[in-house]
Amino acid sequence: MQSLDVLAINEGFRSEGDLVEIVWRAFDYFPRGVWEGVNFVGNVSVRCDLEIKSGEGVYGAFVFSRLIGRIREMRRVFRVEDLLLAVTHDPVVVTFHRFDVDRFKRIVNVVHDYVSDDVGVISLFETEEDAATKIAAHGLGHNRGLTHHGEPVDLMYARLLNGNPIRIDGFCKECKEKLRKRKSV
Repeated sequence: MQSLDVLAINEGFRSEGDLVEIVWRAFDYFPRGVWEGVNFVGNVSVRCDLEIKSGEGVYGAFVFSRLIGRIREMRRVFRVEDLLLAVTHDPVVVTFHRFDVDRFKRIVNVVHDYVSDDVGVISLFETEEDAATKIAAHGLGHNRGLTHHGEPVDLMYARLLNGNPIRIDGFCKECKEKLRKRKSV
């Protein structure tokens, strides 16, 4: 079993309990024994990399690659041995360019979850509480070796937040079997 350390980024006076509760509820989607527990590391203030406009508001945002580097550095500084999962309500974005007709166009996409073996980030930017738990479970599924489904089968659907409604509110049989096998290794 693996424990998980949660680090809040720019959460100010928001309750640490709320963030830990989101992760605990995400554990409910997994077979028993996959996760051992949650340790709240603390809340850090990190300067955003840029500003983005969404709807009527302008928000400070993190560039994905820079934020992951910062989280890895925090993991080293805090001497975290387990997975360090950073949670923020700020947007995390990835930018790229695409050639469009006669010129390059800059594309900005929001990243809601990314979890590898050692670090992860969950962005709760413009998400409802129920969706936050599903985002966390989706990301933690990646940490446990699950990959995206191309169709809206379960929580591992690639377009979980903006695609078709998923058929199973949880993991499908194949994903559950992978989780059980990985747990026993």
